[in-house]
Order: sequence, then structure tokens, then C-alpha cells
Amino acid sequence: MRTERLTTPDWIRDAIFYQIFPERFFNGDPGNDPDGVWPWGDRPQSHSFFGGDLVGIVKKLDYLQRLGVNTLYLTPIFTAPSNHKYDTEDYFRVDPAFGGNAALRRLITELHDRQMRIVLDGVFNHCGKTHPFFQDIIARGPSSPYWNWFTLSGEQVVYKPQPNYVCWAGVASMPEWNHRNPDVWEYLLSVVRYWINEYKIDGWRLDTTEYLPPDFVRSVRSAAKEENPDAYVMGEVMGLATSWFKHDALDGVMHYKLWEGLVSFFAKGEWDAGQFSNYLHGIWKSYPKEANYTSYTLLGSHDKPRFLTLCNDDHRKFLLAAAFLFTFPGVPAIYYGDEIGMRGEEDPDCRRTFLWNEEKQDRNIFGVVKELIKLRTEIRALRRGEFVLIQAEEAILAYLRQLGAEKILIVINTGNKPVSVKLPASIKENFYDLYLQENTSSPIEVPAVGFRILRCSG
Repeated sequence: MRTERLTTPDWIRDAIFYQIFPERFFNGDPGNDPDGVWPWGDRPQSHSFFGGDLVGIVKKLDYLQRLGVNTLYLTPIFTAPSNHKYDTEDYFRVDPAFGGNAALRRLITELHDRQMRIVLDGVFNHCGKTHPFFQDIIARGPSSPYWNWFTLSGEQVVYKPQPNYVCWAGVASMPEWNHRNPDVWEYLLSVVRYWINEYKIDGWRLDTTEYLPPDFVRSVRSAAKEENPDAYVMGEVMGLATSWFKHDALDGVMHYKLWEGLVSFFAKGEWDAGQFSNYLHGIWKSYPKEANYTSYTLLGSHDKPRFLTLCNDDHRKFLLAAAFLFTFPGVPAIYYGDEIGMRGEEDPDCRRTFLWNEEKQDRNIFGVVKELIKLRTEIRALRRGEFVLIQAEEAILAYLRQLGAEKILIVINTGNKPVSVKLPASIKENFYDLYLQENTSSPIEVPAVGFRILRCSG
């Protein structure tokens, strides 16, 4: 019987992630552009290219540091024919359109010199049909040494009318690895080890974790930590992730279950505070306490509509959700461009090019997000403190983050009218508003669709 406590890298509790879809962030070297790039700023289509690359990220590190983030998560960067790179062709080579391996080494060196970290995307459920092992079975059929690395029906590969091989979600360009074959395991685990050992990446995000065998996922985590005990391994899990933690397979997950609650409560106003708090309680008690502090919490990603769009462009709702994200346990993450008010519907629209023209950015959102990051960075209780619910009624959500004697009170009002929130008699402290930088007292005055972040002192 497994009784040991889940142990995770200590640094992750202090991380503030920034997710980048490299093809759309910044074109730092037009010399490596693929053929037929579109003008920067055009609406993306499924197969459009814009020329973003890793040199572009290097050139914008000052911007990211000023924003306050300290850890990057990049969607796949290895050689692949698509713009999204989830159809891997070569796991040991950074795509030439992103600048190749030299550009990654430069990026990692620059990040580590700034005490920043990087997590890469590992696509280990499937590869692309251009992967040489799959191409070999196309050419040689059952005589290929890689025939049993995939799962086929018949004696040759057939694409149409339906592929005769197992592929991700039925997409013919993404054949699935046969994880029953131990040689497949060792090959993929060699990828995990290589980039940690040779390039000193700080962790992996595992794509489509729910498609992978649990024992394989646990082996990925073990292999990563053999190379670097501080490596962070998180999984893309859309559903409840309890079983992955019970299996000691992951350090954290992309917290899409929390994201669903944020959409219902903040963006769409379908729930009141009581319903939202009950939902939080259910998730909180379903995960080990450790995992609640080490899972990647998000408002946006490359697979979801932009949160501001889900808020029907109501900036106040977006900022309420951001205030919650940066004051709630977990590892908060920004999807590139959310901090400047970028919009977007479902994929591919949520993958627009970054809007670098400041005159077209929402500088109010930027200022508030930057201040929230600053508060999170400066206040240890917001990163590591206990979560104590104070009130969850109608439009009002109030909670404490407490670490030793340090207590931070957060009060959120999703309603359309200002409110005076009377605190329980047990909370008799004086208060200082960390965002507005002013003293206040109970009852707490909270503006319509607004929040207060208060330091408590006796």
C-alpha cells in the first residue's frame, strides 16, 4: 500500500507561468520564416504561418520580466509540418522555423541567467505521419522494425476513407504510439531525459495525458526526476485528476476543472458565490493538498476561447477572475496576450499573433495584471498560505490566505452594485488595501464588479 506523501519541486509554489504559442508571439528572425508567412496581425486559419520563433521570445524577455512572470511554458517546438507542432517529426530537433537547437540553447541560457525557468511540451501519445518511424512502415510494411511501434489493421498503411491505424481523435496526421511496446517507452523516455540533461529544461507538460497509460506517465515523471530531482511534470487533464495523483504520476495538472468553474462564476455569471464555493470545495477535497498548490491554474490556453471573449468583453469580469487566480492556491498562468486584453474565439482564433502595438493594447488590464503579479510575488501568504473561506453568499466571495501571522483578506463582488461587506465578529483586525494602498475598516466597501485585497493587522 502506497502511503508516502506526494512530493513536488519546492520552486513551483513560487512560479508564475506565461504560456507561449511560439509561432504567434514574436518574429525575431525573419530569415528562418517558412514559406508563405501571413502578415502579422491577420486572423489565423488552421494552416496559416506567421513566423514567430524562439529568437522572438529572447528579444521579448525584458517585457516578460517587467510583467513579472518567472516561468515559461512553450507549446511544442520540435520539428513538425504544422504551425502548432503537435504532429512531431523529430523529437530531438527544434524546428528550423523556430531557429533550431541553437535558438533553444540561447533562450534557456538567457532565462536561467535571469533566474527564470522553462517547461516544454511533450507530445508522447502520438507523433506526426512524417515521423521517420511511421514513414518506414509506410515504405516497408510488416518488414519494418517499427511495425509494432504503431497499431494497424492490415498489411499496409491506409489513410482514406478512414485511417486503418490508431490515431489521436481519428486525425490521420497524428498516428498514436503503441505504448504496449517497451521499445516505444524507452524511445520516448530518452526524449524526456535528453532535453533535461543536455539543455537543462526545468520540466515537461504532457500533452493529452488522459490518452496515455498511467504507468507510462509515472515513468515519464520518474525519468525526469532521475535527471533533475527539481524537474516539474504536469499533465494536460481536462477531467478530474484525482487518479493521477493517487498514482504518483504527476506533480500537477493544467487545472481545467477549476477553469470551468471560473467561466461559470466570473465570465458567464451562471453561478452565485455559494455555488462556486461548493464547486471549489469539491475539487479541493478531491486532490492531495500538495497538488492543490502545485497545479497550473489558468484563465486561457491555446485550446480554449480567450477569457475576455468568454466575458463578452467585460473587462471588469476578466479582472475579477484574474484577482481570484493570483490570490488562490495553485500556480497561476497567463496565456500570452491575455494581459493586454487580446480576444479570440475557439481555435484557431484564440491563437492570434501578439498585439505589440501598445496603442491597441488594453493598458488598464495590463496594469492591473502586473500589479496582481507583483502582489503575488511579494506576499508569501498568497503563494503558500492556507485557504480559509470567510463568506460565499450571492455576489460576495471572501476568503483569507494565511501563513503564520500573515493574513491576507480577499473580497470579491460579482454584482452590479457596490456593497458593504460586514465581516464575522471573529475578524477584528485593521486592514490595509494592498492594491489601492490605503487603510480601511470593516465593513469593507467593495465596488460593483470589483475586488479588495487587504492585509490584516491586529
